[in-house]
Amino acid sequence: MKNQIDKKQILQACIAKQEELIGNFKMREVELYNDTYDQNAIASQTESRKDGKTELLAALGNELVFAQQELIYLNTVDVSKVCTVIEPGATIVTNHLTFFIGVSTENIEVAGEPVFGISTKAPIYAAMQGLQKGASFQFNERKYLIEDLY
Repeated sequence: MKNQIDKKQILQACIAKQEELIGNFKMREVELYNDTYDQNAIASQTESRKDGKTELLAALGNELVFAQQELIYLNTVDVSKVCTVIEPGATIVTNHLTFFIGVSTENIEVAGEPVFGISTKAPIYAAMQGLQKGASFQFNERKYLIEDLY
């Protein structure tokens, strides 16, 4: 069995990843805003493209708000609780991957180990929710055995 990774470290890595995502969204939003509303552009060249850019800008703004809401949620996750069932704040070590129930993140590395952040809205969470150590679940034609849960 793998060594337990400190849940506080996992949470901090998830928060850092979310903050990086938010920073990237903000930077892209500024770039797109400047590109969309650049006053030096000739109207005949930009008028037909402006509508599409404003729609993209609005969509990007929505993604930014969602990412910010997920960061707020992450900051409420209690990692001091030892979980005996799969629920928010749980770390799940399976025979294939290690998961952390919080928000969806790309593969993050914590203490040299890959960890995948899972949202409670993710389909894989529905497959594992409420299970205990020793149980198994199947997702996307792959069977996972829960080797550790904390």
